Amino acid sequence: MTKAKITAAQGYPCAPDGHTVITIPCGSVVEGRIAEWALADRCASRMMDKAEPLENKAERPPENKTKRRRK
Repeated sequence: MTKAKITAAQGYPCAPDGHTVITIPCGSVVEGRIAEWALADRCASRMMDKAEPLENKAERPPENKTKRRRK
């Protein structure tokens, strides 16, 4: 899910329900559809999730490389 922090000084006005316009204040963290809209309008900055430690990542099996055979 997309997360973003509103960076526009005047806030970010949007209508998530389609009929009522709300203004989200500067510094608020939003998710989902509103975050995507704010990012598209350049009124927010993307928030990234913390990366997993290297110990939790799955290791790739070693590749078996063979020599080329000549005819």
